[in-house]
Amino acid sequence: MRFVILMHDKEAREQKTGTARLAKLCLTNAELLIGTDFTRDERVNALLRDPSYNPFVLYPGPKALNFKTLGKDSLPEGKTLLIFVIDGTWRLAKGLLRQSPNVSALPRLSFSRNYLSRFAFKRQPLPHCVSTIEAIYHLCNEAGEAGHENLKGQNEVLMDLLKKLVETQVHYTKVKGRKREENKKKK
Repeated sequence: MRFVILMHDKEAREQKTGTARLAKLCLTNAELLIGTDFTRDERVNALLRDPSYNPFVLYPGPKALNFKTLGKDSLPEGKTLLIFVIDGTWRLAKGLLRQSPNVSALPRLSFSRNYLSRFAFKRQPLPHCVSTIEAIYHLCNEAGEAGHENLKGQNEVLMDLLKKLVETQVHYTKVKGRKREENKKKK
């Protein structure tokens, strides 16, 4: 699989160490593009025209496929799965998809199971909503289970990195809270 992460420009400005950037650093076959409307984006359109790819957008919905419903024989032989991943808050992601008809017209790919986010310091709108790095990790796992990928556990680095990120954020949140309490006591 090849991943193209489409990061909303507001997310790019506000989240300098967000999970999309971290995922891109972990993946050898990925790139990150920033914007709000990818309709006329030369890179996106070149990838969509490339006959060596079978493109999908990783996004939930009633018509979303998953690796169980796709089946191993339903994907064209010799083509690489090209997965566009939308990154931003859920509101921003919906807007990005709406403004990019070339991407929103792609078949949607999602998960066969519900997952709970481990992104403990940032609240998700619903329990089954996951961060970008988690979404890529779960998709890789399900692709492996269905026989589309043989990652030999290499995707575990994604969750290891997320775990370290969460531990660091939780630690510094606690330290900040203790300092705030100490300052209140001094007053």
